[in-house]
Amino acid sequence: MNRNEYMAALRRALSGLPDEERANALRYYEEYFDDAGPENEGEAIAGLGAPESVAAQILNDYRELTVPPHRPETGGASYTAAGEAANSPKRRWRGINPWLLALLVLLAIPVGIPLAAAVGGVLVSVLAVLACIVLVVFIIFAVIPFVLLVCGAAFIGVSFFLWWTPASAVLTLGAGLAVLAIGILVTMLMIKLCTLFIPPIFRGFVAILRWPFDKLRGAMRK
Repeated sequence: MNRNEYMAALRRALSGLPDEERANALRYYEEYFDDAGPENEGEAIAGLGAPESVAAQILNDYRELTVPPHRPETGGASYTAAGEAANSPKRRWRGINPWLLALLVLLAIPVGIPLAAAVGGVLVSVLAVLACIVLVVFIIFAVIPFVLLVCGAAFIGVSFFLWWTPASAVLTLGAGLAVLAIGILVTMLMIKLCTLFIPPIFRGFVAILRWPFDKLRGAMRK
Protein backbone atom coordinates (compact mmCIF):
# COMPACT_ATOMS: atom_id res chain seq x y z
CA MET A 1 0.00 0.00 0.00
CA ASN A 2 1.35 3.38 -0.96
CA ARG A 3 0.45 6.85 0.20
CA ASN A 4 -2.35 7.45 -2.30
CA GLU A 5 -4.01 4.11 -1.54
CA TYR A 6 -3.71 4.74 2.19
CA MET A 7 -5.28 8.21 1.96
CA ALA A 8 -8.09 6.89 -0.29
CA ALA A 9 -8.91 4.16 2.22
CA LEU A 10 -8.80 6.64 5.08
CA ARG A 11 -11.10 9.02 3.18
CA ARG A 12 -13.67 6.22 2.70
CA ALA A 13 -13.45 5.17 6.34
CA LEU A 14 -14.05 8.76 7.48
CA SER A 15 -17.20 9.19 5.39
CA GLY A 16 -19.27 9.45 8.58
CA LEU A 17 -17.55 12.66 9.63
CA PRO A 18 -18.80 16.13 8.64
CA ASP A 19 -17.04 17.53 5.60
CA GLU A 20 -15.00 20.09 7.52
CA GLU A 21 -13.83 17.62 10.16
CA ARG A 22 -12.95 15.03 7.54
CA ALA A 23 -11.00 17.63 5.52
CA ASN A 24 -9.05 18.66 8.63
CA ALA A 25 -8.19 15.05 9.46
CA LEU A 26 -7.10 14.25 5.92
CA ARG A 27 -5.03 17.43 5.78
CA TYR A 28 -3.25 16.39 8.98
CA TYR A 29 -2.22 13.01 7.52
CA GLU A 30 -1.25 14.58 4.20
CA GLU A 31 1.13 16.84 6.10
CA TYR A 32 2.33 13.81 8.07
CA PHE A 33 3.32 12.08 4.84
CA ASP A 34 4.88 15.30 3.51
CA ASP A 35 7.06 15.55 6.59
CA ALA A 36 8.07 11.89 6.33
CA GLY A 37 9.05 12.26 2.67
CA PRO A 38 8.70 9.78 -0.21
CA GLU A 39 11.69 7.74 0.95
CA ASN A 40 10.07 7.06 4.35
CA GLU A 41 6.56 6.47 3.06
CA GLY A 42 6.54 2.77 3.97
CA GLU A 43 7.76 3.43 7.49
CA ALA A 44 5.15 6.15 7.96
CA ILE A 45 2.34 3.80 6.88
CA ALA A 46 3.64 1.06 9.19
CA GLY A 47 3.79 3.49 12.06
CA LEU A 48 0.24 4.73 11.51
CA GLY A 49 -1.33 1.30 11.20
CA ALA A 50 -4.33 0.30 9.13
CA PRO A 51 -6.41 3.23 7.82
CA GLU A 52 -9.53 1.65 9.27
CA SER A 53 -8.00 1.66 12.75
CA VAL A 54 -6.95 5.28 12.37
CA ALA A 55 -10.43 6.22 11.15
CA ALA A 56 -12.07 4.37 14.04
CA GLN A 57 -9.96 6.29 16.55
CA ILE A 58 -10.80 9.61 14.86
CA LEU A 59 -14.52 8.81 14.84
CA ASN A 60 -14.41 7.76 18.48
CA ASP A 61 -12.65 10.98 19.48
CA TYR A 62 -15.15 13.02 17.50
CA ARG A 63 -18.12 11.31 19.24
CA GLU A 64 -16.61 11.94 22.66
CA LEU A 65 -16.19 15.62 21.84
CA THR A 66 -19.65 16.13 20.36
CA VAL A 67 -21.88 14.04 22.67
CA PRO A 68 -23.24 16.36 25.40
CA PRO A 69 -22.80 15.41 29.08
CA HIS A 70 -25.70 13.70 30.87
CA ARG A 71 -27.20 13.98 34.30
CA PRO A 72 -26.74 10.75 36.27
CA GLU A 73 -29.89 11.37 38.28
CA THR A 74 -32.15 11.87 35.26
CA GLY A 75 -31.34 8.60 33.51
CA GLY A 76 -29.12 10.09 30.81
CA ALA A 77 -31.22 13.15 29.94
CA SER A 78 -29.16 15.95 28.47
CA TYR A 79 -28.65 19.17 30.31
CA THR A 80 -31.17 21.88 29.58
CA ALA A 81 -30.18 25.47 29.07
CA ALA A 82 -31.53 26.34 32.51
CA GLY A 83 -29.48 23.54 34.08
CA GLU A 84 -26.33 24.67 32.35
CA ALA A 85 -26.92 28.23 33.51
CA ALA A 86 -27.54 27.04 37.05
CA ASN A 87 -24.42 24.86 37.15
CA SER A 88 -22.11 27.31 35.38
CA PRO A 89 -19.83 29.29 37.70
CA LYS A 90 -20.96 32.80 38.43
CA ARG A 91 -18.76 35.61 37.24
CA ARG A 92 -17.21 37.64 39.96
CA TRP A 93 -15.83 41.13 39.71
CA ARG A 94 -12.14 40.79 40.35
CA GLY A 95 -11.26 44.46 40.48
CA ILE A 96 -10.39 46.36 43.62
CA ASN A 97 -13.21 47.67 45.76
CA PRO A 98 -13.93 51.34 44.85
CA TRP A 99 -14.07 52.35 48.52
CA LEU A 100 -10.74 50.68 49.17
CA LEU A 101 -9.28 52.43 46.13
CA ALA A 102 -10.52 55.81 47.38
CA LEU A 103 -9.04 55.11 50.81
CA LEU A 104 -5.67 54.21 49.27
CA VAL A 105 -5.70 57.42 47.23
CA LEU A 106 -6.41 59.51 50.35
CA LEU A 107 -3.65 57.77 52.27
CA ALA A 108 -1.21 58.27 49.40
CA ILE A 109 -1.80 62.04 49.13
CA PRO A 110 0.43 63.03 52.12
CA VAL A 111 3.25 60.97 50.66
CA GLY A 112 2.58 61.58 46.98
CA ILE A 113 2.58 65.40 47.09
CA PRO A 114 6.01 65.77 48.75
CA LEU A 115 7.36 63.03 46.52
CA ALA A 116 6.06 64.77 43.41
CA ALA A 117 7.53 68.06 44.64
CA ALA A 118 10.90 66.38 45.22
CA VAL A 119 10.85 64.79 41.79
CA GLY A 120 9.90 68.13 40.25
CA GLY A 121 12.74 69.84 42.09
CA VAL A 122 15.21 67.26 40.84
CA LEU A 123 13.98 67.68 37.28
CA VAL A 124 14.25 71.47 37.52
CA SER A 125 17.79 71.16 38.88
CA VAL A 126 18.78 68.79 36.10
CA LEU A 127 17.33 71.12 33.49
CA ALA A 128 19.15 74.08 35.03
CA VAL A 129 22.46 72.21 34.94
CA LEU A 130 21.84 71.21 31.34
CA ALA A 131 21.01 74.81 30.45
CA CYS A 132 24.28 75.99 32.01
CA ILE A 133 26.22 73.34 30.12
CA VAL A 134 24.55 74.36 26.86
CA LEU A 135 25.35 78.02 27.56
CA VAL A 136 29.01 77.28 28.28
CA VAL A 137 29.29 75.14 25.16
CA PHE A 138 27.67 77.89 23.10
CA ILE A 139 30.12 80.47 24.45
CA ILE A 140 33.11 78.23 23.75
CA PHE A 141 32.05 77.03 20.33
CA ALA A 142 30.34 80.13 18.95
CA VAL A 143 31.06 83.34 20.87
CA ILE A 144 34.86 83.03 21.18
CA PRO A 145 35.51 82.34 17.46
CA PHE A 146 33.07 85.10 16.52
CA VAL A 147 34.81 87.61 18.82
CA LEU A 148 38.24 86.69 17.44
CA LEU A 149 37.06 87.10 13.86
CA VAL A 150 35.38 90.44 14.58
CA CYS A 151 38.40 91.78 16.49
CA GLY A 152 40.79 90.72 13.74
CA ALA A 153 38.66 92.37 11.07
CA ALA A 154 38.35 95.50 13.24
CA PHE A 155 42.13 95.78 13.72
CA ILE A 156 42.68 95.40 10.00
CA GLY A 157 40.09 98.08 9.28
CA VAL A 158 41.54 100.50 11.82
CA SER A 159 45.04 100.03 10.39
CA PHE A 160 43.95 101.73 7.14
CA PHE A 161 43.27 104.93 9.08
CA LEU A 162 46.70 104.96 10.71
CA TRP A 163 48.92 105.24 7.65
CA TRP A 164 49.94 108.77 8.64
CA THR A 165 51.97 106.92 11.28
CA PRO A 166 53.30 103.91 9.36
CA ALA A 167 54.68 102.11 12.41
CA SER A 168 51.29 102.11 14.16
CA ALA A 169 49.50 101.10 10.96
CA VAL A 170 51.82 98.16 10.34
CA LEU A 171 51.60 97.07 13.99
CA THR A 172 47.82 97.29 13.98
CA LEU A 173 47.57 95.49 10.65
CA GLY A 174 49.87 92.72 11.88
CA ALA A 175 47.86 92.32 15.09
CA GLY A 176 44.62 92.23 13.10
CA LEU A 177 45.95 89.59 10.72
CA ALA A 178 47.25 87.51 13.62
CA VAL A 179 43.93 87.72 15.53
CA LEU A 180 41.98 87.00 12.34
CA ALA A 181 44.14 83.93 11.62
CA ILE A 182 43.66 82.69 15.20
CA GLY A 183 39.92 83.25 14.83
CA ILE A 184 39.83 81.24 11.60
CA LEU A 185 41.84 78.41 13.15
CA VAL A 186 39.65 78.36 16.26
CA THR A 187 36.52 78.41 14.11
CA MET A 188 37.74 75.44 12.07
CA LEU A 189 38.67 73.62 15.27
CA MET A 190 35.27 74.25 16.83
CA ILE A 191 33.50 73.07 13.67
CA LYS A 192 35.55 69.86 13.74
CA LEU A 193 34.83 69.32 17.43
CA CYS A 194 31.12 69.93 16.84
CA THR A 195 30.99 67.31 14.08
CA LEU A 196 32.79 64.82 16.33
CA PHE A 197 31.10 65.31 19.70
CA ILE A 198 27.75 67.06 19.26
CA PRO A 199 25.90 64.17 17.50
CA PRO A 200 26.88 61.50 20.12
CA ILE A 201 26.06 63.88 22.95
CA PHE A 202 22.70 64.71 21.39
CA ARG A 203 21.92 61.01 20.88
CA GLY A 204 22.87 60.25 24.48
CA PHE A 205 20.68 63.07 25.73
CA VAL A 206 17.75 61.81 23.67
CA ALA A 207 18.34 58.27 24.95
CA ILE A 208 18.27 59.53 28.55
CA LEU A 209 15.00 61.33 27.93
CA ARG A 210 13.46 58.28 26.22
CA TRP A 211 14.59 55.78 28.84
CA PRO A 212 11.68 56.20 31.32
CA PHE A 213 9.14 56.19 28.49
CA ASP A 214 10.64 52.97 27.07
CA LYS A 215 10.51 51.37 30.50
CA LEU A 216 6.87 52.42 30.93
CA ARG A 217 5.98 51.12 27.45
CA GLY A 218 7.65 47.78 28.19
CA ALA A 219 5.81 47.45 31.51
CA MET A 220 2.49 48.19 29.82
CA ARG A 221 3.15 45.54 27.16
CA LYS A 222 3.87 42.93 29.83
